[in-house]
Amino acid sequence: MRFHSSLAIGVASLVFFCSQPVGAQQDGMLGSRNMDLVGHLPLGGMQSPASPSAGFEALGRGTGHLALDQEPGRPFVFVAREDAEGSEVVAISINDPSHPLTLGSWRPQSHSIGDLTLFSHGSRHYLAVTHADGLSVREVSDPKEGQFDAAADVPREPGYHHVFAYRHSNGRSYLLATGGGDIDVYDVDRLLSSQTDPVASYVLPETVTNVDYGYHAVTAQWHADTESDRLYAAGAGGYYVFDVTDPSNPSLLTEVNSAAVQIGHAVSASPDGTHLVTAAGYRTAPIRIFDLRPTFEGAVPRIRVAAGAWTADWRNLSENHELRWPFVFAASMDDGLQVFNMMNPFEPYTVGFYDTWDGPRASLANERTHRNGAWDVDVRNHDGLVAVTDVNTGLWLIRMEGFEGWDGRGWGFANVSTVQDWDNGPTQSERW
Repeated sequence: MRFHSSLAIGVASLVFFCSQPVGAQQDGMLGSRNMDLVGHLPLGGMQSPASPSAGFEALGRGTGHLALDQEPGRPFVFVAREDAEGSEVVAISINDPSHPLTLGSWRPQSHSIGDLTLFSHGSRHYLAVTHADGLSVREVSDPKEGQFDAAADVPREPGYHHVFAYRHSNGRSYLLATGGGDIDVYDVDRLLSSQTDPVASYVLPETVTNVDYGYHAVTAQWHADTESDRLYAAGAGGYYVFDVTDPSNPSLLTEVNSAAVQIGHAVSASPDGTHLVTAAGYRTAPIRIFDLRPTFEGAVPRIRVAAGAWTADWRNLSENHELRWPFVFAASMDDGLQVFNMMNPFEPYTVGFYDTWDGPRASLANERTHRNGAWDVDVRNHDGLVAVTDVNTGLWLIRMEGFEGWDGRGWGFANVSTVQDWDNGPTQSERW
């Protein structure tokens, strides 16, 4: 593999700026010195709780998930929010990141929006939105006009809460949707042609005792070493890795069953597929890192114990994260945006933070009704811009010093992450 000198300099700079742990966060500090605020857009989020028993879950409003457009010529971000009138998705221009500008919005009939994901198909661009009534796809090819043109609607009871868009090595694109049951797989070609039935559904490998639940979240990624498509799922019993090179015939490769995790909440895989970065979805749970190599080498049938773990504050909750190896960008609720380095997965350490919420902190007394602070995060690969949504304070745009973008080939990996190459697919985008 060729290694360009300019990229080598960039990687060296990145390691120089981000190779040392930052000091502990102090009261009154908005962020570490290597984190720069670029822009902020309040979105009418939740007001400060009036009593210890009030919070996001109780009030039912605030800023939620986001989807950051990855194409250099499309400076847009889409944010879900909920107010007294219901739920909506807001299209925002970040052409000037220091002055984000609202372009328009779309309200589904459902009053409960879940996840958002962007994908391209041909020359057109789409936004998939999960909600209490199922899944909706809207064309957002020209968000400058604030247009959300109907493309597909998939009714489902009781609805979906998570969706992931994946460009498969077979040349087709899929939406993978979960709502606490099976993983439903939708072929984008069929979906945009009004064929709204899933082409496949993936069930749990086995039922979990005393847990009436399926999958919570899923990602998929090309595995260059085996030239296969792998699916990483979080759900009842922990975390699962499937070979989905044949989407209609998934094959379980390995699983993670930790005694500390009843239902897996979120999962990401390292670019080489050897490690999982996971969240368990409950307060006091750290982000755990699991080393999968012992199962692939045949030493053990499944992974039981984490190789490493990270938390900003053991009392708090990391809701969502994005992995750009060796960095993990975490929306860590009360602790705001947190970034840690997992180059050594046995000893991850914090390299940066930015506090997006300065209101009252949650307590351990009633963790479900205390959901304040950073909720979701996304990272733009071509230039390293980080977008964070805060339940209370809206959208934040942040840059980390030395981090000017991510391409796996600069680290000796295939160029795979949650970002997809919609034109060429994974087998082409991994090449140097």
